[in-house]
Amino acid sequence: MASRRDVLRVAAATAGGALVPACHNLPRAASPAALGPRLPGALEVRGTRFFRDDRPFFVSGFNYWSSLPLSREGNTAGWDQVRRDLDGLQGAGINMLRIMGGTEGPDTEPLRIVPSLQPAPGQYDPAGVAGLLRLVQELERRKLFAIVMMNNFWHWSGGMAQYLAWAGEGPMPYPPPHPGGSWDRYQKHTARFYSNEKAKQIYADFLRFLVPQLKSSPAVIWELANEPRGINNLRAFHTWVDETAGLIKTLAPSQLVTTGSEGQTASPSYSGTDVVVDHESPNIDFITFHLWAQNWGWIRTENLERGLPRALDLAKKYVNDHAVRAAKLGKPALLEEFGFPRDAGSFDPDSPTTLRDRYFQEIYALVHSLMPATPICGIMPWAWSGDARPPRPGEFWRPGDPFIGDPPHEQQGWYGVYTKDTTMKLIAEFSAQAVA
Repeated sequence: MASRRDVLRVAAATAGGALVPACHNLPRAASPAALGPRLPGALEVRGTRFFRDDRPFFVSGFNYWSSLPLSREGNTAGWDQVRRDLDGLQGAGINMLRIMGGTEGPDTEPLRIVPSLQPAPGQYDPAGVAGLLRLVQELERRKLFAIVMMNNFWHWSGGMAQYLAWAGEGPMPYPPPHPGGSWDRYQKHTARFYSNEKAKQIYADFLRFLVPQLKSSPAVIWELANEPRGINNLRAFHTWVDETAGLIKTLAPSQLVTTGSEGQTASPSYSGTDVVVDHESPNIDFITFHLWAQNWGWIRTENLERGLPRALDLAKKYVNDHAVRAAKLGKPALLEEFGFPRDAGSFDPDSPTTLRDRYFQEIYALVHSLMPATPICGIMPWAWSGDARPPRPGEFWRPGDPFIGDPPHEQQGWYGVYTKDTTMKLIAEFSAQAVA
């Protein structure tokens, strides 16, 4: 089951760390950038905490990338779906969503989110832009927050590799499931984005177009990209993080900015990620990190039940390790993505989620235990499918299929969480505890 996270089939490095000391006992490094004029109702960062209206705020969120194409102006059924989804998510106590803010064409490319918001360089689809604006307005009305992903290291929304193609670097070298695809080749190619001035300029132009339109929304938190990796271009990567976050700060000085990073990953020396270094820019307000037990080889489909204790042990060490690293940096840290397959690796929406629920129970409990005394500030599973269903569970997305929790390049039904899943009862119970 190759995916955007299946990168290097190597033994997973075990992240160290046992119990986490209180963050006030650890040294502070870089501080978040000072915000501009206060935006009523928006989130602020103070030390290692989020605050809303002078009260500490903890995140019980959900990844909901499909809300962007569903909200597109003219998509009446999609917009009805979004509002129905938001009702369900709020009913479960969700207070933050992670959504797409940019998708790149051309729309004829395989396994992409279509229609794209930017079908060609500097050309922005009016219906797509209007859809995003009304989505943010709806979230604002409901007093929900949105982490808005503006780019992508991976190809399923176009992303950095598409910007490189527009800059004259040649066709995108697609990874699997594309025939002959290579994750290694794709990543080394995509990491050239940070050094390509033309590609970066096209992206910066997009930020200059869109960010000012949402700079007054208290709902919006900006994210540079989904899972940006330095790979073999670290110096340029870190410069890009600092400069791009700085650009957003000049355009929207009262809103928060983060990276979208996976954190350490299971193979940081390969991925070119270091959660402290990658977030030390004063233009970055808080840390993100992701957790993928199956994709990182900590558990196998054919051994889900027997392998669960080991996967949980590694996952807990990984979360604890990020709490320690975040305390050293002195910024809040959000577990922004994690997931687990359905029982027996099934893609059938009607299959049980007994093992997923056990895994989620343990991860939610750990995060909630860490929130009082460490920079860990919340949790967001991947990804919301609501009441939508894949027409061919286990196969890849095709044009005309509904967008659900699994991106087009991944087997449909893999990690998506449905309204009727028992997992939602567990999430609702923990959401009720996500209070100061």
